[in-house]
Amino acid sequence: MDFSQYSLGQIRILIQNYSREKERKSKIYTVDIKSFEERMVALRAELEIRTGKGLSFEKSMEAIRNAAKDNRFLSYGDLAAASGAQWSAVHYEINSHLWRLISYAHDHGWPMLSAVVVNKHNVCTGQMEPETLKGFIRAAHELGWEITDEIVFLREQQKRVFDWASRP
Repeated sequence: MDFSQYSLGQIRILIQNYSREKERKSKIYTVDIKSFEERMVALRAELEIRTGKGLSFEKSMEAIRNAAKDNRFLSYGDLAAASGAQWSAVHYEINSHLWRLISYAHDHGWPMLSAVVVNKHNVCTGQMEPETLKGFIRAAHELGWEITDEIVFLREQQKRVFDWASRP
């Protein structure tokens, strides 16, 4: 699917519309959702090409899955490197990139994949810096999560990402 002729605004609207339509049809009918999935992946890939400054949606998902399969965390720099991007060129875009990634994951019933992406000096522990945790929790609220204990929620999401990655 080639969405290159669409404007950035049209791409964003199509992503919203496909998400709503997929949800509506999957609740009302028993339908093959595969065509929706293929369109969403193509649309999100086009969005990343235009806005991600070199970050790749597919490569980020692959890097997260590979790290999580090994029950390990990865840094923001690792995520940039997975796309072949320089951290200095994408560090302002990484939060938007992760938001698009977790929105996609949420649409699929997956955990918040960004739970395993942490600052470089926290890769061994999976802890998040206070500002990072605040952004992570803000994103969770945007997705409809109700959170009573932020650290417990983070650890639950990290475990869910590890479990998700180990599934075929």
